[in-house]
Amino acid sequence: MSSMIESPGIASVPPDFLTLEEAAAVLRVGRSTAYREANAFEDSGGKVGIPVIRYGKLFRVPRCRLEEQLGGPITWPVTAEPPVIVATTRLPSPRTRSPRAVASRSTAQLSLAIES
Repeated sequence: MSSMIESPGIASVPPDFLTLEEAAAVLRVGRSTAYREANAFEDSGGKVGIPVIRYGKLFRVPRCRLEEQLGGPITWPVTAEPPVIVATTRLPSPRTRSPRAVASRSTAQLSLAIES
């Protein structure tokens, strides 16, 4: 009997091949950064970026290559979710503006002053 308590449906051992989103969570980078680094890996012939294997349009990250690049085993399952950025409306500035100055002359007086 194992002393580890496992949640149903969640494996305690990482899969041999991770999706790029799973690898991004392990590396604690965003999805766009992960895809940029995967493309950099392909473009550089494997010299830089996240190590990936392409299956058609899909990227898969070999766990052993990722662990090799990181210098040790990865923690699984990834517990920390990346922060979700939610678009919000812009709040008004907390400082108050001074009321605008009102001209002391009427429009008729101003037009007479301009003509003279």
